Amino acid sequence: MLRAPESPRLAIIVLMLSAAILYLDYRYAPSSALFDRSLQEHPALALLWSQAIGATTAFANSPSMRFILVGESAPLSLRGDVGYNVRAALDARNGALRDVIIRPGETWSFNASVGSPAHVNVRVVAGVPGGGWCDLASRYVQALRPVLPPEAFAFPDHVRTAGIGLLNVADEDAVAIWNIDGQPGSFGGRQDLQITNTTDTTLRLVVVEGALPDQIVVRALMIAN
Repeated sequence: MLRAPESPRLAIIVLMLSAAILYLDYRYAPSSALFDRSLQEHPALALLWSQAIGATTAFANSPSMRFILVGESAPLSLRGDVGYNVRAALDARNGALRDVIIRPGETWSFNASVGSPAHVNVRVVAGVPGGGWCDLASRYVQALRPVLPPEAFAFPDHVRTAGIGLLNVADEDAVAIWNIDGQPGSFGGRQDLQITNTTDTTLRLVVVEGALPDQIVVRALMIAN
């Protein structure tokens, strides 16, 4: 039997170990089920996990911030070569695209998040290396349209540059991506998506599993007042 003075110490140790398990499970979860794996594999931690991440109730908590859902993209398939390239982008630079934070006044770059394509293994789709990245980038636009004005988005228009639209994407949201070296901005042959947070609160973009196992969606979250 534990003595009473040691019980608080033990409780703190258990709490720290639980937090470490949750963090590692979140950090290394597959990209297509970013928030769901721990619930599937560790049912005993489901309550703690939902409180720590909150994806199952469409908001996320941290010790200092609580986010609420403000937008969601159309689903994007992970099938075929396009899906392979989408996964490759989501896995690049330790999953930088999976969980994006944009603070007030900051500008986020899709290409900079992916990094140099020389370090990303992609397939050629319809003659285009990395085909599918345009579709993925467009999902970030879709997710944030409800909370940001048009001037907050800077990207080459896919319809104008490629002559075609994108599936399940409005023409005005269709992004053209051509990542040469992982540098931000559309210049020198580069085509990038840049989003500036013009609000007075932090925005968060997370990639989660869609309605079907082979789909993803991008969700936009905002700090709750």
